[in-house]
Amino acid sequence: SKHMAMINFWAVLSDETGCEFGAPVTAPDRDTAHEMLRDNYPESHVVQLESPEDRARREAEIYARVSADYDDFYDYEYEDDL
Repeated sequence: SKHMAMINFWAVLSDETGCEFGAPVTAPDRDTAHEMLRDNYPESHVVQLESPEDRARREAEIYARVSADYDDFYDYEYEDDL
């Protein structure tokens, strides 16, 4: 059998009281990760399931948004001084 690459996901789950908690899960794909989380935490539901690629994309989007906001602020705030 061929070796499948495993992905280290990070899950955010909500328990039966509504409290959120994080848990790592290593699986070959997102569907399997969801199944494993359902088996391991039957009383909870998955709020978010993020792969390293998802996290990198989210962080890049945040950085781009913050940079654009900073540039807009800088252009607006100081253009009269130029």
